[in-house]
Amino acid sequence: MSAMRLYSLLALAIGASVGLAGCKPTATPAPAQPAQPAAAATPPATATAHVSRTARLQAFLAERYGKGARLSEGWRGTWTQEGEARATDWTVCAEQPAVSGDSWQQLLAVCGELVDAGHAQPGTIDFYVLRPTADGFTVAAELTGGTYGSSGRPGTVQIVRAGSDFYGFRAESGWYGQGHSLETQTFVLPGPNGLVDAGSLRSHIDNSAFYDCDDADSAEACRTQVFNLDFRYRFDDSDRSARNWPLLIEETGSECGGKPVRLQHRFTLNPTRWTYAFPDALQRESCP
Repeated sequence: MSAMRLYSLLALAIGASVGLAGCKPTATPAPAQPAQPAAAATPPATATAHVSRTARLQAFLAERYGKGARLSEGWRGTWTQEGEARATDWTVCAEQPAVSGDSWQQLLAVCGELVDAGHAQPGTIDFYVLRPTADGFTVAAELTGGTYGSSGRPGTVQIVRAGSDFYGFRAESGWYGQGHSLETQTFVLPGPNGLVDAGSLRSHIDNSAFYDCDDADSAEACRTQVFNLDFRYRFDDSDRSARNWPLLIEETGSECGGKPVRLQHRFTLNPTRWTYAFPDALQRESCP
């Protein structure tokens, strides 16, 4: 029974007691009874204080990241990578409660951006699935210390529903340079033994800023090297009761040579490895 329900039942019980105490019907004197030993006094029941979800999250962050951690704003801390502690700006980048069977869980992602990072250095993201306790959270699953993004920035995170009561994370980050844009999406999902990296593929690629085909000696030859593609995701929820929903990737845009592209790819989780089998074509950074 939840603390709120317990509190409500106790309030009703106390209210009923007060109402009965206010009535004073005339009672017939009872015959005298032999004296009985005094019974030990029973201490009154007390309701467990309700702790809000926000307060539980704040307490978890302080326990895991230190007293300076804040749910609603960033804080300066450190991240140890390959034995070196680096100054890092942390922030909660995604959080959401989700129903799981007859109970609920809290999904939480904490992003770390390296201070004074070089262009090639990634940031980090910690992913958690938390289980509520009487007055806080305990870790049901976690995947921490992973590297994402570039220039010390890890990108963004959103919480995704990938089945009837199956929730996980989608992280998206990018690398930009020399006229190229390479954006990657990664799915982090609950597996049999905890959170797992279920696979990564591109969310966008283009090299349009690298070429200026209008000024090229051979504009036609130049355009054969130019591409601009998006890879949008969605989960196929046509069977709403299915534990896991297939992942659909819609590939659109223009391929090398200016050829228009409109393709749909369908993936299911491997039941043994708990990953998606993304082909190299969806992970490329140049013409196929």
